[in-house]
Amino acid sequence: MNQDQNKKPSEMNPEDLPDVRAFSDEFTLDFLQSTEETRDGYYPFLSGTGKYKVDFPAEGVIGERGYSIKEKGHEEIQIHIKSETGSMINIIYYSHHKSKQITENLNGLKLRTGYDGNFNKLEKDNQTLYYAHYKDDVFRTYAGYVQNEKGTGGIEVVYDIDCRDEKEQICAENKQSDEERVMKWMKSIQFVHEDGK
Repeated sequence: MNQDQNKKPSEMNPEDLPDVRAFSDEFTLDFLQSTEETRDGYYPFLSGTGKYKVDFPAEGVIGERGYSIKEKGHEEIQIHIKSETGSMINIIYYSHHKSKQITENLNGLKLRTGYDGNFNKLEKDNQTLYYAHYKDDVFRTYAGYVQNEKGTGGIEVVYDIDCRDEKEQICAENKQSDEERVMKWMKSIQFVHEDGK
């Protein structure tokens, strides 16, 4: 059995890492948990707080300057994804958010994004995902909020796809596949509970 299988990617020989953008960035590497894909094109990511995990895109890197963490209570992450159009994901984790404050929490997300519509709701595995998408002149945006229903904790996600100028046509052609990809990604967000479930 290969002893590298038990090592985190950050402890492995760089030559043994997958040849994708996520593994070539030293800062991003610290968050990746394995070189085994969770599904095609994605790898297991664990938040710096240890409170949630998500599928991480192979062509994504975490902007070190845009990253901040305050103990285990608050964390902000920016993921820049290289693709035909270019995408960026902003994630904010709040340890104190409770499900009974959901209206207030969704209003906070609306304030940050400028979105003023309603959210769709999806309940699964002790958590609830609220999501919406909209487009302005520059970006197609998917906004989401994941609430932990088993304890405290909430995660805001804003997934922007660049649709400026020459990218507008590509955005229009990819609308359906982009939506499916982003929704699958949002559904991959999972809180890590104390009991390990």
